Amino acid sequence: MTTELTVMVAGATGMLGTKIVSALLDKGNIDVRAMVRSLNDSNAENRQKIEAMKAKGAAIALGDVMQPQTLLPTCAGVDVVVSAIGNSEVTVPGQKNLIDAAKQQGVKRFIPSDYSVDYRKLDYGDNDNLDKRKDVFEYLQLMGLEYTLVLNGMFMDFIAYMPLFDLEHQTFQYWGDGEMPMDFTTTDDTAKYVAEAVSDPGLANTALEVAGDTLTPKQFKATYEAATGTKLTEKQLGSVADFQAWITAKKASASSLEEYVYHQYIYAMVSGKGKLDRIENARYPHIKPMTVKQFLSKGDS
Repeated sequence: MTTELTVMVAGATGMLGTKIVSALLDKGNIDVRAMVRSLNDSNAENRQKIEAMKAKGAAIALGDVMQPQTLLPTCAGVDVVVSAIGNSEVTVPGQKNLIDAAKQQGVKRFIPSDYSVDYRKLDYGDNDNLDKRKDVFEYLQLMGLEYTLVLNGMFMDFIAYMPLFDLEHQTFQYWGDGEMPMDFTTTDDTAKYVAEAVSDPGLANTALEVAGDTLTPKQFKATYEAATGTKLTEKQLGSVADFQAWITAKKASASSLEEYVYHQYIYAMVSGKGKLDRIENARYPHIKPMTVKQFLSKGDS
């Protein structure tokens, strides 16, 4: 089988990046470069991931998004750059450096590190993490580099962190009327969709919107109870406007992002502002994404 594309993955040792590298290699006709900062990573788990990627067929490329001079050789000869850089102080400047290098080296397409609700519809200030996505996307458009956004709602893998659950008190709590549909996808399935997106010409300068499952908060509660056999008390906390006011007050007094950012993600969903409007799972019918019930039944939550 001839190699059709060379794809470079930044953030290759991260939770999602490792899965994207694996999904790309599973395609069988893609030359995959996994970008890492060092072959001798101080983190033993990362060293193991690097060796596993090499063993599966990935080429390991050295590069640091905060050292622009290292990115030019890493992007040389690359058709598509996939960013899987997580939320940190390098999310914006690092990806902008990567976009600059990709542009200079003639990379054909750039997939930024989004993997979220539709942040394009959010206002700045709605979500501190997604503000970074908006900033990078605007820069990507400004630079004129062809892009594909991958939007998958919320990762099912993070269900345990959702403020909807107060499992200590066996309570399911929500803001709004409990009837707004919310989108969820596993990281494994998201990686599979990314592997398809890199070579799909119909996704130039647009978003691929996918969801493993779409449930309202009340449906989510019922699904959780059915999958786990645990009965939860339902508690309505107030309107969406009340929720927004609560987040504003919490953010003003918080000592860390973690005290309110998960609530910001829930706000994006229960308000409907981040809802995926054009879910295209049928574009790749061979991918059978996991549902919330299946995920919870696995005991991964």
